[in-house]
Amino acid sequence: MFPNVWGQIAETVDRMADKAALAQAQSAGGAMRIDPDKVDEVASFFEHEAQEMEDRQQEVNYLARVKAPGKDPVSIQAANKYGQVGAGNDMAYADNYLKLAKVFRDTAANLRASAQQTRTDDQNSADSLRS
Repeated sequence: MFPNVWGQIAETVDRMADKAALAQAQSAGGAMRIDPDKVDEVASFFEHEAQEMEDRQQEVNYLARVKAPGKDPVSIQAANKYGQVGAGNDMAYADNYLKLAKVFRDTAANLRASAQQTRTDDQNSADSLRS
């Protein structure tokens, strides 16, 4: 029995679109509020997700190498189109998948930096009140 490669590809593309939309909303000036005690946990989540995406890069590159299920022109053309969607240019899935992983890594770094700045500011405020 052949695995349902086309269904898996469609599912993956749908999940990618959802994640990309969320990342774009955040990049476009969206904001989220995080309990200061949870910042490290949330940053770790983004780092974990980025790492999993980077680890899956080889699987994502598989999209560009999907073999035609037959030797007929329709099968060959369909496989070629999936290859282009997978890694055909800078709008391709593989490139954007890694860009999204970078957004996740950057989000984690920004969260950690913001939390550190907040802690430093709080400490400085506390110290100035004692003086």
